[in-house]
Amino acid sequence: MTPPPSALRPLASPVAPSQAPAGPAPVVSPTIVHRINQLPVEALDLALPRTSDSLRRETAYANQLAEQAGPLSDALHAAIPMLEDAPRLRRAALDLRRRVHNSRPAHLPENVVRSLHERLDATTGQALTHWLDTTRELTALRARTDSLYGEETALATERLRHTLSERVFAQGLAQASPHLLNHLTTKPLQPHSKAARSVLGYVSRAAVKTSPFSRLTALALDGQDVDGTGHSYVDQQHVHAWLAELAQDERFSAALQIEPNRSTRRVEDRPYLLTPSYGGPGETAWRTDTLADCTLQSKLLEELASWPRMTIAEALVRIGGGDPFGGFLRLLDTGLLRLVLPWSPTDQRPLRTLAQSLEAVPHPAAERTRALLERLDEQAAGLHLLSGHERARTVDRLAADIHFSPKGDPQPEVRYAVYEDALSDLPLDLPAGPIQHDLADLGRLIRPYIFRSHLYDWLRDEFVARYGPGGHVPDIFGFLWAVAAAPGFDGKLFQALQQDHAESGRPTDRAWLPVSASNAPPTTAVLYQIAANSTDDIRRGDHQLVVNQYNSGIGGLLARFRSGLDRPASDRGGLTHQLQSWIAALFPNAIPRQVTLAGDVNGMHHAADGILPALHWPGEPSYAKEDPRTAVVAMRHCPDTDTLEFTDPEGLALAPVYLGVVPQHLVPGVARLLLCLADPWVNGSRLCCTANPMDAPPAPVGEDIQSTPRKTHERLVLGRHTWRFAPEALPTPAKGEEPSAFFRRVHQWRVRHGLPDEVFLSVEASSWSPAASSQGKPLWLSFLSPHAIWAAAHHVGRTKGAKAVRLAEACPDRSSYWLCDANGRRRAAEHVSLLRWQRPTTEARPACETAAESAKEGE
Repeated sequence: MTPPPSALRPLASPVAPSQAPAGPAPVVSPTIVHRINQLPVEALDLALPRTSDSLRRETAYANQLAEQAGPLSDALHAAIPMLEDAPRLRRAALDLRRRVHNSRPAHLPENVVRSLHERLDATTGQALTHWLDTTRELTALRARTDSLYGEETALATERLRHTLSERVFAQGLAQASPHLLNHLTTKPLQPHSKAARSVLGYVSRAAVKTSPFSRLTALALDGQDVDGTGHSYVDQQHVHAWLAELAQDERFSAALQIEPNRSTRRVEDRPYLLTPSYGGPGETAWRTDTLADCTLQSKLLEELASWPRMTIAEALVRIGGGDPFGGFLRLLDTGLLRLVLPWSPTDQRPLRTLAQSLEAVPHPAAERTRALLERLDEQAAGLHLLSGHERARTVDRLAADIHFSPKGDPQPEVRYAVYEDALSDLPLDLPAGPIQHDLADLGRLIRPYIFRSHLYDWLRDEFVARYGPGGHVPDIFGFLWAVAAAPGFDGKLFQALQQDHAESGRPTDRAWLPVSASNAPPTTAVLYQIAANSTDDIRRGDHQLVVNQYNSGIGGLLARFRSGLDRPASDRGGLTHQLQSWIAALFPNAIPRQVTLAGDVNGMHHAADGILPALHWPGEPSYAKEDPRTAVVAMRHCPDTDTLEFTDPEGLALAPVYLGVVPQHLVPGVARLLLCLADPWVNGSRLCCTANPMDAPPAPVGEDIQSTPRKTHERLVLGRHTWRFAPEALPTPAKGEEPSAFFRRVHQWRVRHGLPDEVFLSVEASSWSPAASSQGKPLWLSFLSPHAIWAAAHHVGRTKGAKAVRLAEACPDRSSYWLCDANGRRRAAEHVSLLRWQRPTTEARPACETAAESAKEGE
């Protein structure tokens, strides 16, 4: 498990792009996947323009009064002693001075004003008249502002509700929150309401936040025709829950197959095997494989190892005794036996396949369950054709069918859910020349920061210590089991991660350490946006490329979308073909084999399975139509390069290729060791616009706001302008405060600190966790929109352990989104490109390495 940030040493100060040595140019893949928002950015036109203009005029008046206040206050102070003979007039002058000093309006009778003018000198009298006139105008203007606020807020509320009538948005909302969609018709959408916060969150997600989900953000492959179609399917976690539920019912024992857990390896003559555990309802769709010492079950393991694959019914005969099914359940729960998956790795409808397997069971409950599963699958497959409300009603009805099934029939614990991958209705073919030039420029900048992990070094040292220089082990999994079972494993792992963290943020000579033919070369996937006015501007190079973040460059971020992007509608072929070609180029001297983790329960990993021939992870269950998974993978040490190489039994180099969406540094357990050996590179650059939660500086205090300017290089934007402050510094609505007064107070706060109209807000928690990471995702915020302001204040207030609020400029801003639909409305888009560099060797070290070493020595 990744250690919490608080346990890591502080990160070194990053080197500015202009100071960093340039590395070698990368190869930029022609593959580009576009993530295109389905709502136009105009859906967020929720600002109050006239109200905001009135507030700006208020600010001008207030500034005038502030300039006048000092001299007028001093003049009144000097005049007050001369009013001793007129007590009433003196009291009025004292009250007036206090109001001038505190910038509060004064309401003086005309006769009092005339009397004061008679007693004051001409200059002071003129200043008093100007101040009183200005305060009256400001008071009237504030009343007008309040009136405008009410009128324009009502219009913005109508616009927000009108978005619900967008068919594509309602379809996506039905997938994301069917309960919300069903209740929106009667819910008010005033800025302070919970319903408004929820709707605005999804509208902003569908308009400017490019995370693929159903119809909120759709996909396109560069240069490929698109038609806006979708593919809907049952959540794989729900499918697995049905499989697990059926296996625990003896009536279905003839339909399902089991086999022994074949992950057992002996470490110092003690048997260790991987025992699986799955997240429950509401938890992450993942299987965690725990390495367990099974010495006490040695004899049972030996007996089970001889068992072939068989049905549960056949296994019950072998188990025997007074309660064979109870014995079977205990073997299943402890992980000594495991279920065989009835579907195939490329089966797009595994629930239907599971239903078909029940045809072998002549029991009324099996017939009812089979019909239910087929109905769940069939209606899920057609869900993408339905409107939003029809989708929500259909999913609710199907969930009710499960819940109210006949007593005694199986009911899985994981709720019924349907997901959808959608294609965009906008084709996109980016101008290749300028964009590839920018990405190559970026690649030269970040390459000196991409280094070989200390975790790889530790595993290599362990290998050499066990098998000697040039050593060979016929079973890589036996080696990994031995490392993970050794005393002090957690401490050594943590130490290696600390070393990686300390190395990040600066150019390093570790960037040029060699790897073997079966290890991945340095790669990265770049997620970026383009700020421009038009496609022609991009062709001319009149644009900016905004680097959002990085991911693994082997293809795991993209592989899950291949079913929708495999249409051979262009000369470049579908996504699967493009990924296969890219991976083949990564490993010219090794045979690539795909490693899938948690594909039985994680739909995104199941969707990516089958791109390459499999290298079976011992914890992954077998498929019914495949031979039992008995992967034979060897490893050898290469003395010339001091690296480790995977091989097959014949000695040919193998390359394990992980194409999952879960980043490998977040994969728990011993599987992480395999992934590090396969791809040992750490992208330690901080040259992107997404802050690393492990690099957060100390919490700010007081009212001060820390400002960090935008970071650029040529056409690249490598860091947005950001502002960071304590959570309590953000204005929040006071009890009983009028909404227009709160809006005014937020405006004054924003102007005082020089913040832009539109930003993205994120909250930093005091300790890192997956939940805190989710809460820290950027929230769209327009200071000209009451709906956005109330949502932001609520978001900050409900975040547990909040230590800082971070605002980032909207870059691109909504005027810089250049992709337009048929109606001329702008669409936000994010693009994903893959980069790779030459595999470092001991013979050929880049010339820029000397520059990197010199930069490090000069620190």
